[in-house]
Formats: sequence, C-alpha cells, structure tokens
Amino acid sequence: MAEQQKNNSEVFALRPTPLNERKSMLDMVWVQAGCVICIPAFMLGGLVAAQMPTWTGVAACGVGYLLTLILMIVLGIQGADLGIPTCAVSQSTFGKNGTRLLVSSLFAISLMGFFGLQVNVCGEAFANLMGDAFGIQIPLTLSSLIWGIVMSVIAIIGMEGLKIFDKLSVPLLFIIMVVGLVLAFQKYGTAGITANEVETATMSFAEAVALSFSFFSAMAFTAADVTRWQRNRKDTIKSSVWGLMPAGLATCIIGVLLARIAGEYDISLVLAKVGIPILGLIVIITASVSTNSLNAYCGGLDTIMTFNLPDNRRREATAGVCFVGVILALTGILGYIETFLNWICFLGAPVAGVMIADYWIVGKGRPESWHKVDGWNWTGCIVAVVSMVIALLLYNVLHIGVFNLNGVAVAMVLYVIAEKFFPSKSRKLDGGTKAFAEAEREEPANVS
Repeated sequence: MAEQQKNNSEVFALRPTPLNERKSMLDMVWVQAGCVICIPAFMLGGLVAAQMPTWTGVAACGVGYLLTLILMIVLGIQGADLGIPTCAVSQSTFGKNGTRLLVSSLFAISLMGFFGLQVNVCGEAFANLMGDAFGIQIPLTLSSLIWGIVMSVIAIIGMEGLKIFDKLSVPLLFIIMVVGLVLAFQKYGTAGITANEVETATMSFAEAVALSFSFFSAMAFTAADVTRWQRNRKDTIKSSVWGLMPAGLATCIIGVLLARIAGEYDISLVLAKVGIPILGLIVIITASVSTNSLNAYCGGLDTIMTFNLPDNRRREATAGVCFVGVILALTGILGYIETFLNWICFLGAPVAGVMIADYWIVGKGRPESWHKVDGWNWTGCIVAVVSMVIALLLYNVLHIGVFNLNGVAVAMVLYVIAEKFFPSKSRKLDGGTKAFAEAEREEPANVS
C-alpha cells in the first residue's frame, strides 16, 4: 500500500501527504497564480473602473487581495502543518459528523455547481468566438462538453496535473495580457484613460475592498486543499504571497485599464477587436481551465468526506463531481441557482473563523495539539451557525462591515468565548492524548 501511494500519491484524498511527496515552493506559486488569473479577476477590474477613479480602485482591490492573502496564509499553514485538506483539518473543529454535514457537503455542492457554471461560461465563450472570428459554428452543448472533459482530466490527474498545466499557462497568460494591453493602447490611444476617468465615485473605498475580498475569499477558505502539498510554513507563506499578489493585481489592473481605454474589461474580447482573436481564445481556455480544474479537484476531496468514501477513491470522486457539474451545465439549470451557490459559498466565512480560532488561539498554533473528534464537536458547529446569522444582521440590517469578513471575525470571537464555558474535546491534552494525536495524524485513512 505504501508503494502504491508512492507511485501515485493522488490516489488518496484525506490521508496526510508525506513530506517526500510534497512540492517545491515555486511549483505551488504557479498553482496559486493559476487560481487568480481568471475572467472574474478581469471583471473585478471592470466593475471598479466603472465606479471609481482608476488608481483609487486599484488600491482598493489591492487591500481586498491583501485581506484574502492573510486569510489564505492563516488557513493554509494548517494544511501544511498537518498535510491534510480543509475538510480533514476541520474534523477537530466540528467533529467528523459536523464536518461532513456542515463543511464538506456544502463545499462539495458549491464547487460542483461552480465547476458547471465555469464549464458553461468557457463553452459559450469558445463557441461565440469561433463563430464570430472564424465563421465556425460549434453547438454550445458540444463546446461545453469538450472543455468540461479537458478540465476533468486535469483535475482527476491531481496536483501534479494542475502544477504542470499552470507552469505552462501562467507565463503564457502574462505574455498575452501584456500584448493585449499594448495593442489596445495602439488602437484606442491613451486619451481614454483621462477622457473616461470617473470624477465622482459611486462606490466607496470600503465597498470596493469588500467586492475584491468577496471575489476571492472562497479560495482562501479551502487553502489547505492546496497548501497540504507545501513542505513547511515558510514555503506556504512565500507561495501564497508570490502566487496571489502579482498575478491578482496585474490581472485587476489590466481589467481597469482595458475598461478605460477600450470600454471592455474582457481581454479576450479586446484581442478580438484588435484583430487577434486566436490570442483571445487562448486566454479564455487557459484561464478557465486552470481555475476550474482546481474547483473540481477540491470538490473531489469534499465528496470523499461527505459520503465517507474509501480514501483511495479520490479520482473516482473527482470524476463524479465533474460529471454532475457538466450535466448541470448542459441542462441550463445553473443559471437559476447561481444565487443559491453564492450563499453556500458565504457559509465558508464563519467556518473559516471557527477553524482559525480553534487552531491558532485555543490550540496555540501547535500541530501536535490537533486531532480529529469522532461524532460532533457541538461548540464549533453551533458557533458557526450563530456567527452566520450575526454576520448577516451586521451586513444587511445594520450595514456594518463586509459580510465575509464579518463572518470570520464574529466566529473567531464567539468561539474563543464559548471555549471558556464549553471546552472543546479536541484541546484537552495530556501526555497520552498528545501521543494519540501524533499517532492519529500518521494513521492511514480507511481504504477499504
């Protein structure tokens, strides 16, 4: 069995990733960057450009990315410390049953749905561009099916497939983004930057920060799914910083500038307008595939936990996520439930807040104090639900703060308070319990 894991480490989903199978810091930089070079990042730039002065908007997006980065590092280090994904880490905070019903099932549904949505977006964009630019008519169903299969294959291969694809695609995307911006300047000139500048902002700085944070905070909530492949805390911090900030800010800035000078934030459409649709096609494909393959990969991990599947069925679980996502995309139902999927995603905020408080404050950031709790850890579960309600009231009724940030902050505070009155089973450590915790992290997951 050990030899099987050595030869194909991505057969397994939840067992700790051995140190000798983990990736280099630079390898994971490409994976992190591939997550944020995407159409939504260009869209963020366009939304900000329409409502704020250029550099004020860029600064607000930078702050939003910084908040996302902090959250990603804090949660990501847990994955690197323990070598396990988010759904496995949270077995301490919520118990195994609580994790299955409160964390994994919700994330699995959300990731499955968003995988389908991105398949649809990619398929539609590809079909439209091929028709408009080359006169080749491709049915939307066929286009979505083709790109859904491509994304599925990369996700099923696992982190090695994601790493290889992103190492090739991220540099290519950066080159095309710069070329597209230069060509846009050549076609439209620089006058648009000042002529189309927003004089009076219709979006506050805080609202722009909230928008930026909300766009990518879901990636931070499941950071451990990726960072469990990091060798140590230092590599986790460096890969998160170098993966998120340069790529995210560059994509956002290009989206802002394109919206100013060309009236269009989508670089693929701008490239089509300046006469190089093939480059636009490459942007659509590579940006969508890199981001959405990771959605399917993470969804497979959560599916294993949700249905208590044998741990050596990661590839089959990932294939199932992709299959259902593609079917949903082809039926068109996702257009009616996108709001529902967003709300599920928002539930990640209080879950993340409780996990941070449990590991870093109550557990003092010591990996040796971690161990999973069978059944339910009611303290964590109740605090997460109550925090979600309070976060909603703060944001929607009192108009205070940012919903996702509110959820994280309120959950952290409430969990620390609750621990004083109802101490968690996961943190009462004596010599025997500590030895048990260490042995448990090394124990192979069920592969029956």
